[in-house]
Amino acid sequence: MSLRMSVLIAAYAADLAAVNIADKLITKYSFTETGETSAGKPIYRKDELLLAYLEIDDIFADNIDHRFHVDKVVFASRHRSDSGEPTLTTHVSGNLTSEARFGGRPNRLALADPCMVKAALQRLRRAKNELGLEQYRVSVEATHHGPTELQVPSVFVEIGSSEKQWQDTLAAEAVADAIHACAKASVSGELSVGFGGGHYSMKHTEVNMGGEFAVGHILPKYFFDTFDPSMVRLAFERTVGRCTTAVIDWKGVRGPVRKELVDFLESQGKRVVRV
Repeated sequence: MSLRMSVLIAAYAADLAAVNIADKLITKYSFTETGETSAGKPIYRKDELLLAYLEIDDIFADNIDHRFHVDKVVFASRHRSDSGEPTLTTHVSGNLTSEARFGGRPNRLALADPCMVKAALQRLRRAKNELGLEQYRVSVEATHHGPTELQVPSVFVEIGSSEKQWQDTLAAEAVADAIHACAKASVSGELSVGFGGGHYSMKHTEVNMGGEFAVGHILPKYFFDTFDPSMVRLAFERTVGRCTTAVIDWKGVRGPVRKELVDFLESQGKRVVRV
């Protein structure tokens, strides 16, 4: 008999998108109040899923796995971009360089469960079609921002990219469905780390939509401006299970750096998959 894993769904109480998503989760999936509170709001439960509001922005929430004693964390969150393009996104957190301007610690990565990312992404696309959200782009994002110190797997599922979308109830429903799906994480795939491409990694998005691979951490093209092999090694170490596969957006990494990356990966005994 398998043990059921407890999962925290975390929503920053001052985040319009997070509150919108939490409202949808509570009503659509029949969460009930536990009698406890967080950030002045009730904590809710549905089976093994716990939904709690946070007093601090989720990018700074480096200790909530200890506070809530859970096995996984899913952050319901906003996504912001200058373009304001409607987006439904998911990603793992972490700081790939010596900068940590948006939470976490420099050169540190959150623990990734690629199957959570894959489950969220597949459900986002399905929900987009079911709910008529044609204007929204669905994609996985490269690893970025905090938190970095959680010792359980975590993932962000987000509405972007401006206040208009954060308040969109259909977009919130799509993300609520994706959060519910990735909290269950019933999909499978060869655990992988992604390399190359832009911040919105469409190659890795399509890989995760398929059946063979599940890509968690993604180290994008800009990471290779200051290529640090120790961070490549860390991306595999900070992936749950036995992760030995690198999925490379071949045209999304410059040739000379790509050769350096492949040589390093092969020296570490990693399987290199070209997409």
